[in-house]
Amino acid sequence: MKNFLPAKGELKRRHVAREDHCEACGVPGENLYHVDFSCSFAIRFWEAVKEATGCKMPVLHPVTWSYDLLAEETCSEKDRTLIICGIWSLWSGRNARRHGKELWNPKIAVKHVASMVEELLCLGMERLNRSARRKQNWQKPVKEWCKVNTDASFISSSASGAGGAVIRDEEGRLIAAASKRYKHLEDALMAEALAARDGLMLAGVTGCEKVIFEIDNLPLFNLLHSEAGERNVIAGLWQEIRELGKNFSDFIISFV
Repeated sequence: MKNFLPAKGELKRRHVAREDHCEACGVPGENLYHVDFSCSFAIRFWEAVKEATGCKMPVLHPVTWSYDLLAEETCSEKDRTLIICGIWSLWSGRNARRHGKELWNPKIAVKHVASMVEELLCLGMERLNRSARRKQNWQKPVKEWCKVNTDASFISSSASGAGGAVIRDEEGRLIAAASKRYKHLEDALMAEALAARDGLMLAGVTGCEKVIFEIDNLPLFNLLHSEAGERNVIAGLWQEIRELGKNFSDFIISFV
């Protein structure tokens, strides 16, 4: 057993040596800037990026390139996003080659990065559209009509929630309002359906004849306008809401 143990000096020599050269072009002192911008792989990659997307690599200093890239005046937000994703792809390709995987194809990598950037930009536009969406004010109903608005909340951790209803006339004056707590809820849709049922029951008690029932829950709105509610977990409530609507001389369901 003693013959198989390495000497102290030999043990030190067996430590994994630090790789200080580029495996692609052999340049010594490999660093992140070399991997991402000056290596032969990187040069081919950025040429493919320009050809496929039109993105032109800005002039970046080897020492301050990361700060330069984040500066607003360096390039557009879309190009900056593309370049950062490209840097990540180049570094991943370098690590893959170091571990003996197949050679990294710059054109395939460009297609992957471009697709990823498009998805990121689409997500950004979706958030922008949501934040920029104009808040819709409550609109008065037409003459001789009243409007019933209901809404609900749902707490998944306790399977509970609450609902509320407000009824106003053609001048926007309050006719009635009510709120109620709910237990043993399946989901938010059930809470919304309970609030809707209770709101229409309140409208019936107050003597409303022509009713605009206004809700902000699209799944419930779609169910009430289809026969799919029969197969839904709220089938009983779905049927009850539709029957309550028949008690009014005129009944309209609207979504806001």
